[in-house]
Amino acid sequence: MAAKGKSHKVLGAAIFGAGWVAGEHARAYQKCPRTKLVAVGSRKAESARKCAAYADAHDAFITTDFDELLKCPDVDIVSITTPPDTHADLTIRAAHAGKHMCIEKPIALDWNSCLEMQRAVKRAGVKSIVSFCLHWNPSLMNTRSLIDSGAIGQPYYVEVDYWHGMKKWYPQYPWSVTKAQGGSSLLSAGCHAIDAMRWFAGVENEIVEVAAFNVEHKGDNKDWEYPPSTVLICRFKNGTVGIVASILDCKMPYSFNVDVVGTKGTIRDNRLWSETLLPGQSSWNTTPTILPDSGDVTHHPFDGQIEALVASILDGAMVLPDLDDAIKTHELIFAADQSAETGRPVKLPLS
Repeated sequence: MAAKGKSHKVLGAAIFGAGWVAGEHARAYQKCPRTKLVAVGSRKAESARKCAAYADAHDAFITTDFDELLKCPDVDIVSITTPPDTHADLTIRAAHAGKHMCIEKPIALDWNSCLEMQRAVKRAGVKSIVSFCLHWNPSLMNTRSLIDSGAIGQPYYVEVDYWHGMKKWYPQYPWSVTKAQGGSSLLSAGCHAIDAMRWFAGVENEIVEVAAFNVEHKGDNKDWEYPPSTVLICRFKNGTVGIVASILDCKMPYSFNVDVVGTKGTIRDNRLWSETLLPGQSSWNTTPTILPDSGDVTHHPFDGQIEALVASILDGAMVLPDLDDAIKTHELIFAADQSAETGRPVKLPLS
């Protein structure tokens, strides 16, 4: 039987929340041949207009009312790019309106909201993707491909670290440092590392227990309303161990560290040691590629993320990470934060 061809339909895309990251969503929709940015919403009409202009979508509908945006007949997809404390409400409302969606991370700041979002999206039968856009970073894609090819055998130790000393100039900083909108070190930013750690260990591989610790050092920045550095260690059902360190107050350049140790070799960032793929090698094999080495959203691969969402809508392709997968990442975060607060390991799944 011949393979089903791709649909050539063009989907109308909308964005609500016109901050820093929204501009990259907007440009990705404009670059994708099967989407067009048709609406931009924000609390301030001027910021929405600037976002549309940034993507050369000068004819986009501009609004400050989310419900008005959802009623726009040309809108098929909504990117939710507001601060995290509004994600759950907007996701549920978009699902009720029958819109497919791209949700910025973290998806929510509490476990019950995550489950409510999941129920709403399932009932509506709409497609979703969560903006763990590093799934389309070339170096991380190489890592996943090498694991899939058997180059390092069976992974049994996976460590991914998010080290990003946030400064006051960073656009996300004003809300990220607060408990009400940032939540925790893992929710605010370390979630990228947890998502990648799960991806490399195998998303079908269930986590059964986690222990975590907050680093309570006396830093000179008093803006943080939660400990900005958290370390977790978790155990998967098959025995694999995962580690994540989320450090948001380090004095160093941005670093996203990846280490995957397997039965036949090891991957360290873009370096490979493989008994099966490269027998007889005498030093690390280094692949020149684009590393996830910047916190600047213009460095992030949103194009691949939007194309994957569109393929799931129009072609029925499998998409990862969708909301169901991202909820597993958030479940680990909430369990880890609970462990760090109580000083005790937490077993998964959460009730």
